[in-house]
Amino acid sequence: MSSTQDAAPAAWPMDIATMRDTVNRLLDPDSAPQAFPPAGDELTTLTATVRGHLEVLVPDVEAAARAQLKPGSSPKSTILQCAWDARSRMEAEPSSKTGGPVAHARRLARSLNALCDHYEQLTGSDETAEQAARRHLGVHSARCPTCLTRDDDGANVGLSCAEGERLYDEHRKTLRGARGLALPAETSG
Repeated sequence: MSSTQDAAPAAWPMDIATMRDTVNRLLDPDSAPQAFPPAGDELTTLTATVRGHLEVLVPDVEAAARAQLKPGSSPKSTILQCAWDARSRMEAEPSSKTGGPVAHARRLARSLNALCDHYEQLTGSDETAEQAARRHLGVHSARCPTCLTRDDDGANVGLSCAEGERLYDEHRKTLRGARGLALPAETSG
């Protein structure tokens, strides 16, 4: 074997913004107050996505907590308790006694959200929520066939894209949160 094959794989940074985006789809009532909670295939997909994020994030948060925090310190205990809680929730099955599949998915999402906070705290993530939202909007806009549709003169035709609009709304929410003020109404002209 070559030396490159013997080396441990490089640790990739977690995509916390994507994880939070998934959390928001399950927990954010402001994004579409008139909408019903996800159901059917969408709920199954979101639940599986949150589980996948947790499976990747929990071990890293546990390792970072053990490596960086002093033994017996309160934050370490809180972080490890949060990781344990996430593992317990992943093992649990949805039950009508505890609100069914939607409530189960939301409990998983709350665990993921808390672990994202702990991960950012432990790793000193430099990317703000605003920067992450802007990055997600940019990546989507650069790849989405609907958003990229141009006319014969090369001008964007402005087709409606539900995902692009959702990402733009998420970006605007982070701007409002960062400034503590409502954004001015957009003007046409």
